[in-house]
Amino acid sequence: MKGDPTRQQVRIALVLFALTVTAGAVDAVTFLALGHAFAALATGNVLLLGFGAARAATPVARPAEALAAFTVGIAAAHCVITRLERRGRRWFVRALVVEAGTMLLAGLVVIGTSGTRAPAEPVTAVAVVLLAAAMGWRNRVMLEARIPDMPTTIMQVTLVKAVMDVLPPRPAGAAEPVLPRARRLATVLGIFVGGLAGALLLRLGPGPALVCIAGLSGCAAVFYARDPRLHPLPAGHAEKEP
Repeated sequence: MKGDPTRQQVRIALVLFALTVTAGAVDAVTFLALGHAFAALATGNVLLLGFGAARAATPVARPAEALAAFTVGIAAAHCVITRLERRGRRWFVRALVVEAGTMLLAGLVVIGTSGTRAPAEPVTAVAVVLLAAAMGWRNRVMLEARIPDMPTTIMQVTLVKAVMDVLPPRPAGAAEPVLPRARRLATVLGIFVGGLAGALLLRLGPGPALVCIAGLSGCAAVFYARDPRLHPLPAGHAEKEP
């Protein structure tokens, strides 16, 4: 691979940071404005379903819809990636474009039916399904891309490692290089920034907020596509263009 590997990894981290921000922002919009469900944080939907099973007053329809759509998104991405890989085709940028397009569609549906107001129940369900499917798609794509410590939608393990980074290293091992630690910090920070940004964007209305988030995701895809040297693989793996 040509070029400075460190610079390429930094550029990849920037793309993944932007996508992490979008995941936090999407969850802010879905949870705060579209019926108390999560599009990216599937674990949260499982917990909400558990709460609903224990308390009849807890709504479960929206988390159930989101979890089902998330699963469909995973399956769809798996089929597409597998088919493109068999043909030797690049898939990473295409996957980002599909995800951004799905989020944009959700935003346009809300704007087209409700303007800047909170959408009615059927529109809310459609928007949540589209967003959750996009995030399920994202999770399958990032699993295949294998960028360490930047899954873009979840951060539990990354947070554990980030805390370990600031603690004294074990006697048998030295501290990790700066870049892996920076990636972990960027993941935690990205989720926070995304949640904050999503909550602030809701001042524009759910639909416009989703369009803005989709735009950021699209910009990340463009940034990646314009530099053919970017390969989202951790060091030590054989080169493989996703």
